[in-house]
Amino acid sequence: MPVPTQPALAQPALAQHPLDLPDARLIWTHEGNETGPTLIWAHGLMSDSYSLEQNGIYDFAPISAAGRLVRYDARGHGRSTANPFPERFSWPCLADDLLALARAASPNKPVIGMGCSMGTATLLHAVLKAPDAFSKLVLTAAPTAWETRQAQASVYENAATTIEKLGQPALDALVANMAPPPIFTDLPAFPVEITLEMLPAILRGAGMSDFPARKDLTSITQPTLILAWESDPSHPVATAQTLASLLPNAELHIAKSIGEVNNWGQRIAQFMSE
Repeated sequence: MPVPTQPALAQPALAQHPLDLPDARLIWTHEGNETGPTLIWAHGLMSDSYSLEQNGIYDFAPISAAGRLVRYDARGHGRSTANPFPERFSWPCLADDLLALARAASPNKPVIGMGCSMGTATLLHAVLKAPDAFSKLVLTAAPTAWETRQAQASVYENAATTIEKLGQPALDALVANMAPPPIFTDLPAFPVEITLEMLPAILRGAGMSDFPARKDLTSITQPTLILAWESDPSHPVATAQTLASLLPNAELHIAKSIGEVNNWGQRIAQFMSE
């Protein structure tokens, strides 16, 4: 089956590299200090690899100064394409995509994996599938998981069904109701970097997903930096705290302001160099 094309989006200045998979094409870029470690960035649901920078939340300049920064758009997001099969957007399947990208971007050395929300979940599944592919982990904005995941899954299914029935007005309403957490209230609204036709499958893929079992996470021994922000029910601090208690080599920092989140780039760069 041919892979549907995405609409033209604002293109980054960096050269774009395609990674062709059997049912998707991932677009990735790289920049930064080629002598430092390679860090692969996995973004969150309904965004793309540049959204958090363009919205003034994350500052990646210190990261690209400390090493080689690889960004990629997850399947069906941003510039990457895919077929609209919900199961292919589940977190374990996205982990397979991440591992394929890591092999292409850094075939001879392990990488530092960094994720946000969906990307953090993707990374946890990926490191359990292929521990030797990663030297360190940076887990930001961990989403709902385990006992809190079912309620979020219901939200995604309801949104997917409504979008299928009503189309663009339903998507507009979904975006309008996505209230940011208090520390981000002065920032512009996030654009949805997914086509209307692809969105229901992506939402259902997220809804059928969850973190790995707690007992499995205790086997992750890589040095891990966990970064969370306060007052966000979709990314509860409790998830980050549980991760910090399970991962044997983890440190946790919780931001209370946008300024602290903006400083994460410096903290991550230092972690990369340790």
